[in-house]
Amino acid sequence: MRLPGEVRIVDVPEGLMWFPWLSTQLVVAPDGALLAVNYTLRRIADGTFQDKCPVTLLRSTDAGRTWDLWSEIPYAGDPTADPRAAEREGFTEPYLQFLPDDSALCLLRTTDGNGVGPLYWMRSTDNGRTWTQPTIFDDLGVWPQMLTLGNGITLAVYGRPGLYVRATADPHGRQWDERVTVVEPGELHHDTCSYAALLPLADDMALIAYSEFCVPGPDGSLRKSIRVRRIRASCESER
Repeated sequence: MRLPGEVRIVDVPEGLMWFPWLSTQLVVAPDGALLAVNYTLRRIADGTFQDKCPVTLLRSTDAGRTWDLWSEIPYAGDPTADPRAAEREGFTEPYLQFLPDDSALCLLRTTDGNGVGPLYWMRSTDNGRTWTQPTIFDDLGVWPQMLTLGNGITLAVYGRPGLYVRATADPHGRQWDERVTVVEPGELHHDTCSYAALLPLADDMALIAYSEFCVPGPDGSLRKSIRVRRIRASCESER
């Protein structure tokens, strides 16, 4: 793996010095290359250690044997939308989805120890090499996940507090419908972990798996549960 300015992390209790590479996601780009999407690869760039988490994309053209830095999105919070933008850890938990027009859309978490932060998005039209300026996708969101169904509709799921699903039939991913509630928002960390997964079932249907923390059990007591639900998505012309 070739990453300019790479650094090591020292684990004091274990006495280990290791390279902090753990890809959040592996994606096959339209050109056939593999992209590894990361947010843990802080490095020395322009002579300075990155104090905020950037999104780093590594690219492989030999089936994952070797990797090179492909693109990097430094943290750029919007202080008009987030009063604590300057205090954020950076961009974390990125999710990249190639859309029907072969452009790429990436969602980025900013929620951290400073409280709930906005979910950002950015787009690329050259296989993730260059990106638009990150802008607000929603006012909250951790662990965003996306899926494009066979009918061309793209779904996004995210939350905290609560859990939501959002959809677009726009092949460019620029225009999205309003979010739909899956789990009603409640006290933070007491409603749901807001981490979910999407699985395609048919051209117009997906399965969403998620947690819900206040499900009545047989005795009426509230319990943490893992739930699944079918989502059917169609355009107005198909309804």
